[in-house]
Amino acid sequence: MTSRKRFIGLASLVFILTPAAALTAEAMTLKEIMQGLRDDLVDISDGLFVDDFEQVARGAMAIAEHPPIPPAQVRLVAEELGLEMAAFKQLDTLVHELSLEINAAAEALDREAAVTGYKQIIDGCFSCHDAFKERVAAILSAP
Repeated sequence: MTSRKRFIGLASLVFILTPAAALTAEAMTLKEIMQGLRDDLVDISDGLFVDDFEQVARGAMAIAEHPPIPPAQVRLVAEELGLEMAAFKQLDTLVHELSLEINAAAEALDREAAVTGYKQIIDGCFSCHDAFKERVAAILSAP
């Protein structure tokens, strides 16, 4: 692959992974974003245990609207993962879609659907971590 094609591919990934809201959001590292997502999952879990559907919906929407990965970190991850970047993005999209499903279930007061979505989102998170966490953490912690 030529360097021009590689640059266009990486630039496209940055565009795809950086929502318009990023232009006004304070930059967070991928690690900070992941820590926030963990907290959002705890909010969903806690809400499910006490049937607090507003808390479930808040946690789910926080996941759906999480801050974007900084473009410089997207480039590093894309360089490390290469063709696997599509699978990384697919898992991110899956978690996003599931968070919207959990939110809808919470708004409908449908505990069973919210719990099912929660289990699926946890599976999606572990799938991504199993496949990519070690490599991504190593590349982002390198000097």
